[in-house]
Amino acid sequence: MKRLLIATAVAGATLLLTAACGGDDKKTDDKAVPAAATSAPASAAPAESAQPSGSAKPSGSAAAGKGVQFEKIAQLTGDLFTKDEMCPVGKWDSNSTGVPSKYRSAVANFKQFDCYKKKGDFMPSRGQQAIFVEFKAANAAKAYAQEEAKMYPVLLAGNTVVVAGTGLPNTDMKAYLQAVQETAGGAGEILAKA
Repeated sequence: MKRLLIATAVAGATLLLTAACGGDDKKTDDKAVPAAATSAPASAAPAESAQPSGSAKPSGSAAAGKGVQFEKIAQLTGDLFTKDEMCPVGKWDSNSTGVPSKYRSAVANFKQFDCYKKKGDFMPSRGQQAIFVEFKAANAAKAYAQEEAKMYPVLLAGNTVVVAGTGLPNTDMKAYLQAVQETAGGAGEILAKA
């Protein structure tokens, strides 16, 4: 009986911790922007590594095989973007229709950060200001990143891609990606349109 009570208590505690740490991140925090987001330089020096096909130019580190964890960038994104007057309220959504249909079957996890004029609005005023995609395989991530980099700044790290969306007027989207890369321990390479 004692073992059953201990096992039940451990299972309950595990469920509570999982619920507190995980789940669908639909909140926007109003905390200060981490120093990495405000101190990142406006542009990155081009790397001497092989350039991917398309018009993208890489910059990054040797840690390109390591992916980005969504939990590590979720708050950084919300804190930075909601400081822009065009994004007073923001939230992450998991609507994977934001990925072109040819890549959807390769997606393991998808999140997009949308901006709203006020809390409770049903439709965003600015959609997909940031996109986080975790792919099942690194080759799918690379193909998607190269395609997106023709239009937007992109961070490719292993099997994850962070796209800096259409841009906010008072937010340096390339500096945002550099802060994301720093949060990921310098992993990956930043691809930017020419």
